[in-house]
Amino acid sequence: MAIRMPLFGEPDAVLAAAGFIFPDGAAGLLREDAGRPDASAQEPEHSAAAQQSEAPAGEESQPAESAQSSRAEEGDNSSDGAVPTMAGDGITEMTMANTGLQYGNLWVKNSNTNHGIDIGEELNRQPAVKLKRDGSVEILIYHTHTTEAFQGETRTQDNSRNVVAVGDEIEKKLKAAGYGVVHDTTCHDYPSYNGSYDRSGETIQRNLEKYPGIQVTLDIHRDALGSSDNRIKPTVVINGKKAAQIMVVSGCDDNGQLGFPDWEYNLRLAVRIQRSVSDLYPTLARPLHFCPKKYNEHMTRGSLLVEFGTDGSTLEEVLYSGELFGNALVDTLNDLVVEE
Repeated sequence: MAIRMPLFGEPDAVLAAAGFIFPDGAAGLLREDAGRPDASAQEPEHSAAAQQSEAPAGEESQPAESAQSSRAEEGDNSSDGAVPTMAGDGITEMTMANTGLQYGNLWVKNSNTNHGIDIGEELNRQPAVKLKRDGSVEILIYHTHTTEAFQGETRTQDNSRNVVAVGDEIEKKLKAAGYGVVHDTTCHDYPSYNGSYDRSGETIQRNLEKYPGIQVTLDIHRDALGSSDNRIKPTVVINGKKAAQIMVVSGCDDNGQLGFPDWEYNLRLAVRIQRSVSDLYPTLARPLHFCPKKYNEHMTRGSLLVEFGTDGSTLEEVLYSGELFGNALVDTLNDLVVEE
């Protein structure tokens, strides 16, 4: 890792490696406030895998500088694509490389031991999501780690500056397309970080009871990579404007012990969203992370977690990413509307 990331000193390399290896925000947990309660007794928190493992035999991974250089359909700005890696002021800005399994311009990093993935087959399988788009609430946006914030403040309860603001951008796009959405801004990680997933699970259940037509639930987070001395800022340029890279996370009951029997349905939705993002904005998404975790995704057959940038990203960058992701999400969901 130190060889791969020569800009880091040894402590930074260790923490960066933790972010690349652990799919649960381990780097963030290590480098954030040491006084925060230990979350090790809880189900691991959100994903922080940076998708830097070696590609399987016969598959080529692209370096960050050349990752998916094609242009978005609605614009062809010569500056679009990957950003050059630059370090300064305790932040390393870079475009995360595409590695893992490739199908067209869609990439998946599989960290499961017992479950492989045939991306083409998953794209051909029908998700369980069947939307009416009749004004009734069918989509829930929520935040397990509600106070997660961006460059300049690791966490804040000001919802105009944390991940709730990203959820607002996604909500706008969904509602503009005619979908019924509830954006639940309940805070789950303050004053106690431990048990965040238990509390967000209660929020999901409360909304499912109030709005039984909910089929899609989106847990919006921000990632954390690097260390307090050198934070990783995954960035691309879309239509001439900087955007924070995103990562879709789809869990799997890899060993059959998570009580998560319908994980395959979430994966079917996840690969379709990943395809839409990659088709519209080829550099925006890091590889979809298919991992042996639950993350409350067992509660519906259309549950996903999505990471927006890191605490090195600016608020402007992640809000733009929320807007772009909202476009791709609408593109995906439009194909799942059942006409009566």
